[in-house]
This record gives sequence, C-alpha cells and structure tokens, in this order.
Amino acid sequence: MRSAIFSLIPSAKRGGSTVASSWIAIWLRDLLEIPLYEDDKILEEGSLDCLFIVNGSTLYCKHLPAIGQAVRDAKRVIWVQNDYTLPPPLPESDAISPFRRAFADRKLVPDYWTTCENNVHKTPGSRWVNWNVLGYKVGLTRAPLGHRHGLYYGAHRDGRVSAFEAIYAAFAGKPLHISSTSAQFPDALRIAPFRADFYGSIRKYGVGIYCQDEKSIEGRTSPATRFYEMLSVGLPMVFLPDCVGTLAHYGYDVSEYVLTPDTCFDLIEKRREIADEQQAWVKDFEGELATQVRYLYDRL
Repeated sequence: MRSAIFSLIPSAKRGGSTVASSWIAIWLRDLLEIPLYEDDKILEEGSLDCLFIVNGSTLYCKHLPAIGQAVRDAKRVIWVQNDYTLPPPLPESDAISPFRRAFADRKLVPDYWTTCENNVHKTPGSRWVNWNVLGYKVGLTRAPLGHRHGLYYGAHRDGRVSAFEAIYAAFAGKPLHISSTSAQFPDALRIAPFRADFYGSIRKYGVGIYCQDEKSIEGRTSPATRFYEMLSVGLPMVFLPDCVGTLAHYGYDVSEYVLTPDTCFDLIEKRREIADEQQAWVKDFEGELATQVRYLYDRL
C-alpha cells in the first residue's frame, strides 16, 4: 500500500504544546515508516492508496493546490484530528480554496482518526485515537513543588470563559500565572508563553490548572495534551468541577482534586501528596498508542 502524510502545519511553525499536531505528524511518519510532506513534493507520490492529513490551520499552509490535488487522487483520505476546532473541509460547499474544493468536488467525508469521540460515527472507517498522550514524555525530572503558585497555560477561547472566571475566583488572593499570547487574560496574571525548555518551565510551579471547553464536553474529547504534559513532570493538577465526568469516562478519578474557592488552599497545601497520587495514572501511553495505530494501519 502506497501511503503518505501531509502536515498542514509547516516545520517553521512547529514547536511547543500549542502545535501538538506537529508531534503527531513526525511520530506517525516514524512509526509507519511512510513519507511526511508539507509542500508541493506531495505530488511526486502520484495517486496514493492512503493519504493521511494531520489537522492544522490552512492559514500557514502555502501549498493548498498541491494537497488539494493529492486529495483528488488518493483512494482513501484519513483526517488525523487532535483538536475539535480543526475539522476537515465540508463535503458540500461553494469553496474556492483548491484544498476545500477537492473535498467538495468528491463529496468526500474522510475517515477520522480522532480524539473527538462524537466524530467516530462520521464514516465506518473512523476511529477514536487519543493522540494527546504524545504530550507525555518519559524520564523527565519531577517538579520540585517549592512554592504555591498556580499555573494555567493555553489559549483564551470563548468556550472557556466561564472556566477562567472560576479559576480567578478560586485563586483570589493567591499567586496565579497564566502563560499565553492571548491578550484577553488580565495583564497582571499573564506571562509570556513557554517556548524553550517547555517541560522545564511548567515544572517550576506549584499546581497546574486543568479546564476544558464547553465543546470538549459536548464532543466527548479525550484528555487534553496539557493533562499528559503536566503528568510528565509530576506537576499536581487541580480540575474544575465540570471536568470530573469527562475524565471519569477516560478512566481518571479527579473528584478529590476539584478546584473551588473553598478547596483551593487545601489543594495547594497537599500538592506533594497529590502529585504522588496522580503518578499512579502513568502507564505506557506511547506504547499503547503505537500498538493501536499499527493495528489500524495494517487493516486498511
């Protein structure tokens, strides 16, 4: 079977947890030993039996005609999705973009290999794949937990507004840092996004704050990449109340670590104990993912 991968995020934009899809593209290339493209060279492959497209913003892709032609020629297209905000083009539209036009002309609904369970019903070949576990890195130095500062990192999204308000209320009068490029966060709390030594940066804090989007709840999206990133360095995590049911679905009981104004102080004080307890969640995440993906690929 002739297969190839196309990454919609070019290498110049790769790096850091905010473009985790770049990890997926490289990891998939190495696991399946098939070529990875991000430019017009995808056309050198000709008609593919299977074309994997790793989700990303088309704003950064300067080779949409090429990937559009690859979509037209491929017998099978698999949309590798780790973010509900990055769906494939619609099968019916008045699209002008050559990439979107290719899907519309074929009336193509690709197979999804996705972290979003609600997308698994899209086609018979779609599967739930938790790509986010690649955020877990083996062998990293555990967080020293020397101070009591809370940390949230990530984008400001409309679906998290109520979550941010809950975080501000819980940490009122307590040290809180938000690492983000989003100007919507209060200037007094916002710090620069982590670029170099990402994992070394997050391990310097006392507790990590985990929240989710409203659409993540609706779409039954697997635990976010930051869940596995913080677990990597032993940073104790606290969770907003609406995360309990979602994470229980994936096998994580976080009910003892729910963040509210009444529990915040005690959770911070127990951060070392919490960090040790949460390390019981660690397993061979990448190995299990590799086994699943190889199984799925061998049966295409």
